[in-house]
Amino acid sequence: MKGALARLQLGESHQLSFPTSSKLSSSNSSRFQNLLDSGAADAILPSSSPLGTDLDPNFDDRDFILSQDFFCTPDYITPDNQHTLNGWDCNKENIPCPKSPEKSNTVKSKRRRQGDVLMNPLSPTFSGNQQIVELGTDSFGIDEAKIEKATVTEVRKTQNYVSQSAVALRCRVMPPPCFKNPYLKDASEMDIDPLGNQRSKCAAFFPAIMGGNGLSRYCADFHEIEQIGSGYFSHVFKALNRIDGCLYAVKRSMKQLHQDTERRKALMEVQSLAALGSHENIVGYYSSWFENEQLYIQMELCDHSLSINKFSQTFTEGEILEALFQIAKALQFIHRKGIAHLDVKPDNIYVKNGVYKLGDFGCATLLDKSLPIEEGDARYMPQEILNEKYDDLDKADIFSLGIAIYELIRGSPLPESGPQILNLREGKLPLLPGHSLQFQNLLKVMLDPNPVWRPSAKDLVENPIFDKVLRKGLA
Repeated sequence: MKGALARLQLGESHQLSFPTSSKLSSSNSSRFQNLLDSGAADAILPSSSPLGTDLDPNFDDRDFILSQDFFCTPDYITPDNQHTLNGWDCNKENIPCPKSPEKSNTVKSKRRRQGDVLMNPLSPTFSGNQQIVELGTDSFGIDEAKIEKATVTEVRKTQNYVSQSAVALRCRVMPPPCFKNPYLKDASEMDIDPLGNQRSKCAAFFPAIMGGNGLSRYCADFHEIEQIGSGYFSHVFKALNRIDGCLYAVKRSMKQLHQDTERRKALMEVQSLAALGSHENIVGYYSSWFENEQLYIQMELCDHSLSINKFSQTFTEGEILEALFQIAKALQFIHRKGIAHLDVKPDNIYVKNGVYKLGDFGCATLLDKSLPIEEGDARYMPQEILNEKYDDLDKADIFSLGIAIYELIRGSPLPESGPQILNLREGKLPLLPGHSLQFQNLLKVMLDPNPVWRPSAKDLVENPIFDKVLRKGLA
């Protein structure tokens, strides 16, 4: 049939004679019967005889209406180069006919989705006699596959990004993990975590949680006024609570805590303060949270610290004894709880309404040495701690308090090294003009190089030298 239609369009005079327009209506059935008979023979025109010389001179253009080329309709069946192979030139009639759209002969293959089940070859819907038809992967499909592959690679590099809304929704169903507080002695019943396995899969996302509504808890609950302090690991800000209208000191870690070990180390201060509870000579602790992988700690706001660099004041012996007595009570309280401070210095002694308070428990550890030990400022550390001998951690706090009191009397910061600091570690205390001999002897015994000979915090509080301080307090 295809060959016959081609011969009809090309006007072959030696096989078919085209009727005129007047005979078109009467000879349709006979002419198409001839076309069918000739199409069964499927004769092929010889290439040696060009078709241009065999055209009928009486050929009427109106007969060309049977051709698809007359209407310039794209032919999706006939090959595009058929006229060229047979020697026909379409440009003779100046008919700008569109070419048939090119179809790619590529083989399409359907990608199997992850988790799809292969069809059973014994199933009646998938017999062995049927052939599998593969769908083509044309240029668009190849580009799409490349883009999809690149996207998958990029997602793998970003380590499975999870949006904040998804994490917040996950936490509504399953709350964040509970950290065990090692400073609590009776915390054995809280070791069981029924959701531990599920939490381990998404534990890295919980520190990034901001607030219940997706906003910053710090910005939502506090109005930051100014920065009031800065240490090695954190900044301290003076902030107004938007709900209760009170002022607090909010401590924020400097760097983001990505690793679980970093977070647990930063939590040592929070957990030790929470385990200690409230005491009049310890800076109050209120709350803490993770935000943007940084630790925030809401603390009691004090007036100032006794830092020599920020607070230069000449202390009388009575004021020194009062500060020594109150910080000794704080040490007695934390030692009774089995905790050592290990960073007692003037920078960590605060004053609020005339009351001295011990703060900054970032180096706090347990006296039984069951937790890692990290000493604070080396200028205030005794020699046994520098030699990594941790048998008397409570007596190390007594030595640090003695060095801090000496620095307050001296009125200037201690050097990082040199003969002066070495003499103090050996118990060689210089004379202190203007101070009683009883006070100098007490300070000297606090700096004894042998920790066994140093008084405990309880011995300090019960020393008769503080009777004047107690009488002043009672008055």
